[in-house]
Amino acid sequence: MRYFRKKILEWGADNYKPFPWRTTSNLFHGLVAEIMLQRTRAEQVEPLYREFAARFPTPRDALTHPDEVTKLLRPLGLAWRTRLLLRMFEELDRMGHIPCDAGALQGLPGVGPYAAAAFICFHCEKRAVPIDSNIVRLYGRFFGLKTGPETRRQKSFIMFADMITPRKGLRQFSYAVIDHSRAICRPKPLCDRCTLRRRCCHFRARTAHPDLN
Repeated sequence: MRYFRKKILEWGADNYKPFPWRTTSNLFHGLVAEIMLQRTRAEQVEPLYREFAARFPTPRDALTHPDEVTKLLRPLGLAWRTRLLLRMFEELDRMGHIPCDAGALQGLPGVGPYAAAAFICFHCEKRAVPIDSNIVRLYGRFFGLKTGPETRRQKSFIMFADMITPRKGLRQFSYAVIDHSRAICRPKPLCDRCTLRRRCCHFRARTAHPDLN
């Protein structure tokens, strides 16, 4: 684990992606970004997020122009996501604030465990460990874990991910893990470019058994 933390933080420092939602101080925009990013590549989200943030600073502003919000988000696909976002805006406007509590967040339309954890970790300066299928793939390969579609919801894996994640530098570490799983440890991994490969169980297996490549 110490080796993984050290190498992933070094890689992350050199390969950090300065997406605009990573530096926003607007909690509303941060929460919307985490929902936009579900099942969608960050590069596709970026221009739409920039326009959304420029036009709708608050939930009430977005509610005032629902047709414009729907049109803006249409390129992301998944019409259900837009409907849930509009319902979420209504609830946030009623609440009068953006919660930073996992329970309250997951009570909002469209906010699941990953979006809640990502929002808390990256925008609330509180401890939470985001886990999606990309992160499961990276941890599974490096540590030689058996994983499947439901692994990210398993209590044992959630505890394992929490153990790996450092107490200090949580935000930097989590961004590094996300960026690495997106850029290097893809479904078809770029092992020759991976700084973790010397101790990666998957890479060792590929090297020992070239027929797995």
